[in-house]
Order: sequence, then C-alpha cells, then structure tokens
Amino acid sequence: MRVFRGRRGDARYKIRLQDIKYLFTIEPLWEEQAMTEDIRQRILYLRDVMHLSFYQIEEKTGVPRKWASKLYQGDLPGDKSGRTCMLDRSRSLIGNWFTDYPALKAKQICSMLKDRGLDVSYTLVVKYTRSFRKKKGKVYHALTFLPGEESQVDWCFINHPSLGKLSCFVLILSHSRYLFAHVFPRASFEFFVEGHLMAFSSMNGTTRSLRFDNLRTVVLKRRPEIQFNPHFLEFSRHYGIEIRLCNPGAGNEKGRVERVIRTMKEMFFNKMQNYSSFEALNRGLYEWVDHKNHTVHRATLQSPIDLLQEEILKPLPEIPWNNVVIHPPVKTTKTGMMIFDTNSYSVPDYLVGNSLSIYSTPDMVRIYDADKQVASHPRSFQRYKQFLNPLHRSYCRISHKTKMQRIHEVIKNMYPAMSDFLLRNQTCGEDPYNTAHEIFRLMKDHSRGMLISIASECLKRKSPRLKTFLSYLEAGPSETVEAVSPQNGGLLNITYKPRGLEVYDDETES
Repeated sequence: MRVFRGRRGDARYKIRLQDIKYLFTIEPLWEEQAMTEDIRQRILYLRDVMHLSFYQIEEKTGVPRKWASKLYQGDLPGDKSGRTCMLDRSRSLIGNWFTDYPALKAKQICSMLKDRGLDVSYTLVVKYTRSFRKKKGKVYHALTFLPGEESQVDWCFINHPSLGKLSCFVLILSHSRYLFAHVFPRASFEFFVEGHLMAFSSMNGTTRSLRFDNLRTVVLKRRPEIQFNPHFLEFSRHYGIEIRLCNPGAGNEKGRVERVIRTMKEMFFNKMQNYSSFEALNRGLYEWVDHKNHTVHRATLQSPIDLLQEEILKPLPEIPWNNVVIHPPVKTTKTGMMIFDTNSYSVPDYLVGNSLSIYSTPDMVRIYDADKQVASHPRSFQRYKQFLNPLHRSYCRISHKTKMQRIHEVIKNMYPAMSDFLLRNQTCGEDPYNTAHEIFRLMKDHSRGMLISIASECLKRKSPRLKTFLSYLEAGPSETVEAVSPQNGGLLNITYKPRGLEVYDDETES
C-alpha cells in the first residue's frame, strides 16, 4: 500500500493512494458532492480565517497541499465544465435507442455505433450510457376490492426445530383482511384443498374468486397457454369459484397475503420452538390469528372481524366436497405391503401381487381393490416406516395366544377411547384380551363408530365392563309414553258453525 506522508515525514498523516484517487480523479467516480464541499469549506476556513499555509492545511486535513490549493481556487474534482465528448453528437440517437429498447446493454450500443463508422471504446460507451441504463423505479398503485369479491391464497413454509419442515396454508379476504391459517405437515394437493375447506367453514361462505401465484396444485403450465390442474378445476367448479392467477414475478398482485405471511414469520413463527407438538403449534397459531382479526387494521382503520360482516360471501353448497385423492393402481409388494409417501401399509395376504388403488385423505390411507375397500390405516407423516395390521396376516400358523394378542392390539389402536376402555377394563379385574375379542366379533354386525361411542359412554358412566358394553347393544327401544287426555273427554269435541262472508261485511256484527 502506497501512502503519502506529511511534511518532514510525519507518519501521523497518512492517506491511502486509492482514497486520493477516489477523491480527486477527473472521472465522475466521486458522486458525493456534499463531501467535496465540506472539505473545500474547511480548507477555505483554515486558509482565510486561520491564515494557515497549504503545508499546515495538509497536516490538518491530510489533503496534499497541491490538491488543497486547487480546491481553494475552486477546481472541484470531476468538474468537466468546458470539456466535450465525442459521443455528444450522437446523444439523441443513443437516447432514441434506449426509448425504443430500455434494456439495451452498453456492449450492444458500442456495436451499433461502430456499425455507423464511429470508432469508440467500450469503456467510454459504458461511462457515457450509464445515465441511460439506470433502472427506473416501479410505481405500485393501491388495489381496491369489492366485499366478497376476492381472496388471496398462498403457502408459508417453515422449518420447526423438532417437527421438521411444515407448510402453513394462508387465506386472507382482500376487502376485510379477515385471516385464516393452519399448519399442515405437507403441501400436497389434499392438504391444499383441506385448507380451503377449513377456511370456508371458518368464514361460513366463500368469495367469488381466489387469487394464486403459479402453484403447481393450481396451474400446470402457462405457455403456450395456461393449463390448469384438472382436479383443482373440478374443486373450484363445485364451489363456483373463479381462479385468478398473478403474472409471473408479480407478487405485488397478491400483496395482502404476502404481507401477512411476512408478519407471521416475524411475529409468530420466530417463537415456534415454544410449541413442541403439531396440535400445540396450531392452537397457538389460532390464538394469534384470532387476535389479529380483532385488531384494528392500519389501512382500513377497522378490525377484520367487524368488516367481515360487510363481506357478501357465497353460501356453501349443501353437499360438501369429498376431499379424497385417488392414486393409480399399483401392485403390492411380495410381503403384502402398499408403499405410499415412502411408508409401507399392509393389505390382506390373499391380495399379494394384485394391483390396488390408494385413496388418500389428510388423515387416512384407504386401499381399494376395484370398488371394495380392503384396508384402512391412519396416515403417517414419518418416512420409511412400516404399518402392519395383524388381521391382514393369516392365522393358520399362529397360536391362539398370539391371535388374541393381535386382536387386542387392533381394537386398542382403533381409537383413543377404545384404548382407555380396555385399560380400565383390566383394572376392573376382567381379561382385556377376551373383551377385545368380543368387541372384535361385534364388528361384523355393528359399525366402528357405534362401538367407539359405546366405549365412550361406558367410560363416562365409570363402568368399563364387558357386561355394560353389551347391555347398550341389547337394549331395546324405549317404551312409548301414553298420551295424556283430560278427565272431561267432551272438551276435545269442538264444534264449529260456519258463517257466510256477508257476516264479515256487516260492521254491526261483533
């Protein structure tokens, strides 16, 4: 590094060479004119008021005495007054080129000038066209929406320290700013639709249109023409909703949802490590969203929950959407498993090698052989796990004890209330394996929901015994209550003497 020192080699005043070039180059690299004027005013003060020499000014300011003299005389750095450039006569032509093609590069301008016989260097063209190539700021106009006209939808992706990558569905009404949000473990199609269904239920209606960016679940491709996802088209047709897409790279067209997602990341998801479970995270999110819906918005000066009353929402259809995704049939593995979302789910042994279809919902995986359901499993969002229903395996080679254990495991995992019932059944002194076997036999004639409700009722009455459980199934219809009649039966005989219409015309009749 080369340095300039003060007079007599004083090392206290050192200025880097590149700093001096930056301040005093004749090229317009120094654009901080205010800094130049501050240095010049200080030099004028030291020279005219303090009567210092330029050597002393150099010691005070660090500016070499010759350049301090030039600044004192008014020779400002980068001053090109009186100087001309060979491109000045072509300025109007260059300006017209940039008017027609604002994205022109300096290299293109240089080539076009050389084609016209002008011998210019690329460096000169770069410096001369710098003012033409400055990007102009974009102007964004405020958007207004009619009540019930549009909602804006998007995903917010987060990375939970213990739960991993999660997807938050966000929907906001454009007019009232009423917000709905829910965290899902995936961003696949069934969860995207489930988010809409939950939002529609929360608002008790839907807007006439929904605005999205280029989500794969909505639009498959845009060129040469827009191709929508046929499954989402079917969903939007069911609810009579118009699909509106943002232009590519124009996130400002759905600025309301973009802004609220940024707020969620700054105000809620920055503390998501406080929620250790998936359910707790959603409960915390619901509380945050409810508080925001009751807070006065800075743009509307009203709370979204109050403005929601002004929204003219479309009523929901009587038949709700069946949120099931049907996957193409695939063959089972040799071990009698169906692989879905990296996890393996069991099917009955007799179906090994058959082509079966998976019907997936946000919480269940159902397996069908043609139109017949052959297996059902709770959906797991872990990876590379195996889920085996013991009833899917043949009992011909297992002992009676193993069979009872498998049946007990199946009934216990049917529902939390059933698991609690079997646990308390054991504390009452009964054999839970025998109780589970009896309940398993009842599944041939009774629905799963009925058996679960009976188990819940037994727990509610604090009688988790098999006898109590069976009594609910054996109870007949309640006795009919006899009709109550008055002691004087004549009161029930009402006589009515008809009268003509002319009686009502007579004002004297009472």
